[in-house]
Amino acid sequence: MPRRSKNKFDIVNNEIHITREGWTLVGLTTYREDYYEELTSKTWTLTKLNNDTEDKGYLLNGTLGLLHRYIVAKWYGEDVLEEMTEKGYVVDHMNNRHADCRISNLEFLKKAYNTAKGQVFDVDSKTMEHHIAVNIFKDFSTGCYQITIGCNDDISVVTTNGEKYHIEAILLLYDCDYSIVINDAENILRVYETKGYIDVGKTYACDVKVRKAVYIELTEEEKNGGVVIRNGVPCLVLETGKAFLKSVHYQEGWMPPKK
Repeated sequence: MPRRSKNKFDIVNNEIHITREGWTLVGLTTYREDYYEELTSKTWTLTKLNNDTEDKGYLLNGTLGLLHRYIVAKWYGEDVLEEMTEKGYVVDHMNNRHADCRISNLEFLKKAYNTAKGQVFDVDSKTMEHHIAVNIFKDFSTGCYQITIGCNDDISVVTTNGEKYHIEAILLLYDCDYSIVINDAENILRVYETKGYIDVGKTYACDVKVRKAVYIELTEEEKNGGVVIRNGVPCLVLETGKAFLKSVHYQEGWMPPKK
């Protein structure tokens, strides 16, 4: 009789959520039928490396190894993982949350660049997230990267015809090397911190999309909260300071414009 896993697994929106008694976080990875049975038959432990705190723990199984490397091997192939490892690349967690092993959060990066990212972008994005929440994703279906910017600060734009609107989020599309995307993300943070604006025109993005914020009239009672319900839909209220965007999801299937 096979041993049962000590973890609990739930499929939520095409993701596998992994929990275990005593954990304070949820492990994440992308659901795929061909490896689901193997993955969920094993017990995953939360391993802290190099004196990391628990929220920086890696998911590890004695047979399958580290979850992020296991997932990359399933999506890119064992041969690609071995080749990139031999060339000095590591599997980078784009959002620096090591328990988040969704394929959109994993990419190969030279070890030196991974170390630099951990000391600069990963630190600055955390420091600045209550102002602008900057995250990087990779869409496996297109091979393109996206930087998403959630605007927790009140950021507005005035059009050429005098129309003013507030911005909820900005999405930037990239069809280039991952290291260039990281540099752009860090520059976006640095410019905003020092100058107070976002200049997408000085990035290497091949396309940009802006999402306008929806204006909602609040009652006095609602002004004390972070979420309101309108037409049965929960809406995050940013201007009260009671709620913040932590991450804006990437747009799946977004392709570079034809030249």
